[in-house]
Amino acid sequence: MIVHKKPEPTKVPGFWEIPSISFPIHIAKNFAKHVNILPDVEYWSPFLNSKTCNYLRDIFLESMILAPVSINGLMDQSYGIGSKRATGWSLQLSDMLSEFIIPHLNEKFCSAKTSTDWWQENPKKNQAWLPVQVSPLFRFMKYESGGEHYAHYDAGFMYEDGIHRTLKSFVIYLTTNQSGATRFIRNHLEDIDVWDRDHSDWNRRALKEEVLYSFLPQEGSILIFDHRICHDVDVYLGEENLPRIIIRGDIIYQAKSL
Repeated sequence: MIVHKKPEPTKVPGFWEIPSISFPIHIAKNFAKHVNILPDVEYWSPFLNSKTCNYLRDIFLESMILAPVSINGLMDQSYGIGSKRATGWSLQLSDMLSEFIIPHLNEKFCSAKTSTDWWQENPKKNQAWLPVQVSPLFRFMKYESGGEHYAHYDAGFMYEDGIHRTLKSFVIYLTTNQSGATRFIRNHLEDIDVWDRDHSDWNRRALKEEVLYSFLPQEGSILIFDHRICHDVDVYLGEENLPRIIIRGDIIYQAKSL
């Protein structure tokens, strides 16, 4: 059993106890996985059906929790136009999404070049990891016209039991937009061991020639990728005065040999 620890409300932007979910989570009837050119990146579209996206979008907006963060995703800095967030906590939503996500993920075997946090606090250097659950921490994000997020790297959360940790990020798109793509960025670190890489946030926009691949927001789709793959959110142009709304979450893995 995984023992989850709720974050301190003052340490995250817009902490939100997600209310009991009274609606069912439904996978799309035409659920499909798509092949792309990037290793350790998966794109499923559609994943959730439109009604489920509407429900999730509504509970977020009805919460009225919209904590602003900067273009580097920081709540204590106000430069640039970033996003507005509610950092949600829900074991119920974790269980509901796990039912549909975890069975479609494979065991993960890690090496020195694997772009995720498998090696820290891992004295036995376990390299094989099994996906077990969606984390109960969810970042609901709303981007308005001009909003963006400079290139950055996500980070794993290590559980105190030494067995469990998050290794992958996911983005569920709750809106369809013609801008504000999630883009994977060339950083020339792939030949460096992961523990020797510089994972600092970028302080500038990525150039067009640095973009490896991009995914425009499509309602109901999900993007799943290793934490330490460099990515950004391109400038959202705010078409038709509609926001770009996503859920950012994490996948918990368990060391296979323990």
